[in-house]
Amino acid sequence: MGSPNEYRFESHIEKGLNESGYTSIHFEKYDRDLCLIPSEVLEFVRSSQPNEWDELINQYGSEVQERVLGRISKEIERRGITDVLRKGIKDRGVHLDLCYFEPKSGLNEEHKRLYGLNHFSVVRQLHYSKLNENSIDMGLFLNGLPVVTMELKNQLTGQSVNHSKKQYQRDRDPKEPLLRFQRCIVHFCVDNDEVWMTTRLSGDKTRFLPYNKDIKNPPNPNGYKSHYLWDDILTPPSLLDIIENFVHLSIEKDKEWNDKTKRVEETTSKVLIFPRYHQLDVIRSLRREVIKEGVGHNYLIQHTTGSGKSYSIGWLSHLLTSLYRSPTDTNRIFDTIIVITDRKVLDSQLQYTIQQLGQIKGVVNPVDHSSKQLLEFLEKGKDIIITTIQKFPVISERISSLNGHTFGVIIDEVHSSQSGENSKHLKKSISQGEVELDEDGEPKDWTLEDEIREEIRSRGKQSHVSFFGFTGTPKPKTLELFGRKGGDGQFHPFHSYTMKQSIHEGFTLDVLKNYTQYKRYFRLTQHGEDVELPEDKVTKEIFNLVDSDKETISRKVSIILDHFTLKTVKTIGGRGRGMVVVRSRYHCVLFFHEMKRQMKERGLHFSCLTGFSGTIKYGGREVTETILNTENGLKHNISIPDGLKDPHYRVLIVSNKFQTGFDEPLLQSMYVDKKLGGVQCVQTLSRLNRTKNGKTETFVLDFVNDPEKVVESFGDYYESTYLEGETDPNKLYDLQTKIRGFYLIQKEDIDEFVTEFYKSGSTDERLHPPLDRVVNRWEELPEEEREEFRSTIQSFVRLYGYVSQIISFEDVDLEKEFVFLKYLNKKLPKRESERIDITEIVDLDSLRIQKISEGSLELEGGGGGLPPGGEVGQSGLKESQLDLLSDIIKRVNDLYGVNLESEEVQKIKDVIFDDESLRQVMTSDNSDRTKKDKFNQILGKVLISRVNDSLDFYKKMEKPEVRKYVSDSMYRYYTSHSG
Repeated sequence: MGSPNEYRFESHIEKGLNESGYTSIHFEKYDRDLCLIPSEVLEFVRSSQPNEWDELINQYGSEVQERVLGRISKEIERRGITDVLRKGIKDRGVHLDLCYFEPKSGLNEEHKRLYGLNHFSVVRQLHYSKLNENSIDMGLFLNGLPVVTMELKNQLTGQSVNHSKKQYQRDRDPKEPLLRFQRCIVHFCVDNDEVWMTTRLSGDKTRFLPYNKDIKNPPNPNGYKSHYLWDDILTPPSLLDIIENFVHLSIEKDKEWNDKTKRVEETTSKVLIFPRYHQLDVIRSLRREVIKEGVGHNYLIQHTTGSGKSYSIGWLSHLLTSLYRSPTDTNRIFDTIIVITDRKVLDSQLQYTIQQLGQIKGVVNPVDHSSKQLLEFLEKGKDIIITTIQKFPVISERISSLNGHTFGVIIDEVHSSQSGENSKHLKKSISQGEVELDEDGEPKDWTLEDEIREEIRSRGKQSHVSFFGFTGTPKPKTLELFGRKGGDGQFHPFHSYTMKQSIHEGFTLDVLKNYTQYKRYFRLTQHGEDVELPEDKVTKEIFNLVDSDKETISRKVSIILDHFTLKTVKTIGGRGRGMVVVRSRYHCVLFFHEMKRQMKERGLHFSCLTGFSGTIKYGGREVTETILNTENGLKHNISIPDGLKDPHYRVLIVSNKFQTGFDEPLLQSMYVDKKLGGVQCVQTLSRLNRTKNGKTETFVLDFVNDPEKVVESFGDYYESTYLEGETDPNKLYDLQTKIRGFYLIQKEDIDEFVTEFYKSGSTDERLHPPLDRVVNRWEELPEEEREEFRSTIQSFVRLYGYVSQIISFEDVDLEKEFVFLKYLNKKLPKRESERIDITEIVDLDSLRIQKISEGSLELEGGGGGLPPGGEVGQSGLKESQLDLLSDIIKRVNDLYGVNLESEEVQKIKDVIFDDESLRQVMTSDNSDRTKKDKFNQILGKVLISRVNDSLDFYKKMEKPEVRKYVSDSMYRYYTSHSG
């Protein structure tokens, strides 16, 4: 058998390609000047287009071969191989096709015959240069035209895919004709286990992208892990499909600050897009499933940031416009494809990408004006319509002539678009028109019961509508509405490209790699007489007082600027930016003014911006983000995203705005002073994960969140997310029974209200009497029962609004009750919640903001299981417990002032660090649990030994919440400083 070598690996791939339809050709048949295999090109043209060939003979005579081959070579050099294969060339008025793509239906026999004439060939050791005898391991040709090159390495000879990359970078001159941009479609680096690819060779600057099935390719019991490349991707039908429908010359747009012109300018660059493995896989998987299932099904695609989502949506939208269930069908599966973004301003990048991918003018129709334009596009049956979810409610009642039409609806960031009433309006607007209208346009022979049943059905699945939802962070409701229920009863995405894979492949950065936690400690003092107040409200106001105090904000801003000026400004080639996330719009203003002041005081040459919605009252006037930013020098016509690119503005202070959907690769550091959890936590911190040349890592400084909770939030979405079960719709009947048990609502009240509600042309006047009767009865109840009733009907309304979207059932009484309770909830008098003002009687006495941990937060795999959505919370009124203000303050001081006992804490730390038995356990190969148990044991001994020295401190430590906090913080301190 002999020793393993590269030749054998090469031969194996050649054999696989031969079996799929390739012919092996010797490299001497390749023309290094023309970058073609002349005999293959001429054979294809003569056999597929004899009349055109005869016409060219008439034109050129004996020079016909030389002239035609020269023309083809020059056109490939000028236009690129993809465009020439798709559109052919013209020579002396004669059009020549250079390949034929698979017919969309099987009705055209001539097209099928021509498709069968395509000829694929493989050349080993392709000698491509006129300057030397350098050769590339393998070249693939379509009808004599080069489409793919490959450098192969056999790991059993001590080489890997990394050697292939270096070979392309250092030994393959990109100025060589065959290796110039767009002369070939793609260049692959291949070893036994991995595949990487690039579409542009640029010497040492060449960027290779992974082309593996996952982070690692799965084992192949029959051979090489990388077998799918030649067994699947590069087979003739697959490669033709990729060339026709996927390969794309993209004009990439970016905005950069120009130091010479002193303004933000748009830059463009050409990028040849070859679909990454997961992109090709999801589109082909969807194509197979839609053809098998037909219309009326939902598909959830969980693709995280870095997946190239805009291209996946673009490819899918064009695919769905030309999909047939069988080769003999004449009607497409979908009449119209609607692409929806949840942003109020139409996503310009998504719109631009879909339009670029379109090969026929007029197929893509963005709704960038009015709802009237959208209605016109729908009525004309335009192929692809791009719009925002906000436009649907405007026309949802007007579309009644679309019966018989089928729709594929692609939703960008499905979790936002498909929540609440927007989903109802969307489905209603394209629901099949089964209602006959009279001369006035009113429903003919249409009863109230029919109206309600249609409302129920419009929320459920529609047989003529398929939804394709894209999101990186699906919520439980999204998984249940769009996911696929498996045999285990769990709901899974149809396809996943995970955060873990995106980070591993270098398309996004790990935002938890550098995470520092700070904690604030404080003591309060009280003035005047002691008073009895609600503990929960006072505690809330205490924290609000502390976190809004000028001294607190001043110290936090100082910590932020210390880090920013020492670290962040030096990152990304001196262009690093920071984002401060605060708890409210009011805090945006507080932090903005304090940061401006300290920046000026420090003599910094840059300043800050703020972003928040609406108007805030501050300093005796109403201010907006525009007012504050303009007063800080930002010109009126410059947006906040563009302003942040200006070197004069390095920090952006936000509350809710810009926490999602804001893509600024220069963001390197985030300073968090707001409680974050779940999806919001992931989406907020992920503002940092965009890659940029020179950006190698990110940094998070957190004042308020528990690192363990942050890890938990990310863990749900680090790998593929699934829903652990489904919502039980019978909970609605349990709530219905409970509501009826209050004996406040009579059947006549509901019927009267609902009849008026659905009556065409009715005013709101007649809706109030039945609601008022129930409100009067409700007001006679004791307060606790009133609030329990309110809470129960709110639970019913929330659960019904959710369940009715995911489960098809028709219960007219339930729907009538839903409509009535929805408006009764609005009519019930709101609880009076008196604001507790403690500003005159409580002062912040002392404050410390201290770093308690820093390092990497490690994420673990395993997939994130989410509990079912639509769960019903506890009903009833939670009664506030009254307590003396002095006692409330003492409890808060005990918990949040414990670390101000710095001398006592330091003594305990010293003793713990000197304990040799603890050191042995901590430095040995023990589990984290064992180490933590040993630490707590030693800490307990130390506390007991010091009871006589500091009895007050020991008493504080007897409180479980205080002891846990001190134990956790000391443990983190020990593990990070014990080295």
